[in-house]
Amino acid sequence: MLVVIGILIALQINNWNESNKDRELVKTSLTSLKVNLNEDIKDLNKQISYNKSLLDNIDFTLKLIISPKFENKPLSVFADSIGDLTNERLFLPNITTFKSMESGSIFPLIADQKFKESIYKYYVHLEKLSKITNENNLFVKKHVEDFVYNEMELGTFFPKSNPHSMNRDLQLDNTNLFRNNPAFENVLIGRKFRAGGEIYTSENAIVVANELIELIDYYLELND
Repeated sequence: MLVVIGILIALQINNWNESNKDRELVKTSLTSLKVNLNEDIKDLNKQISYNKSLLDNIDFTLKLIISPKFENKPLSVFADSIGDLTNERLFLPNITTFKSMESGSIFPLIADQKFKESIYKYYVHLEKLSKITNENNLFVKKHVEDFVYNEMELGTFFPKSNPHSMNRDLQLDNTNLFRNNPAFENVLIGRKFRAGGEIYTSENAIVVANELIELIDYYLELND
């Protein structure tokens, strides 16, 4: 009888140790996940700032195309306000801990199903944003870069890009290059919509990230 009791106690201790070990694994993973979430929030804010700056440049360029006061003016004079229309920015989420939790079988150790679903939904949201930024960059390569590299004289627009050539075509350093090109105006409008979409999706992702951080804190407090 004493032997049986001893075995049962040993099993209980072993189960307690395993449970403790699992709890620590989950705690470590969720703490690391919070770090990734805060990194995402920083990157998302950078993505928003980039797109807001881009919208300012696009808005000025559209004004330059429409307003009569900009007709037949040197294009290079407005270089700072137009900015680099070919500029791209890709959003890459921090998924290191999430992937580690998947491969390390951490999720089965979390009993709260809704909590697990919240984590998965967040990363589905980020994957969507990453795809959007990639598609927008492809749009820039196909439409904006094609116009800039084939129609514009970059040596004038960016004087320091080629300081060795002093003979420039004044017709290419002219606002009418933009004003007389309806197709390019359409491209700018398209890019404006895409930038707005990135801002909207990024702002939503920040809200979801902060909500998930709160859920992690609550879960850790309950299971401390």
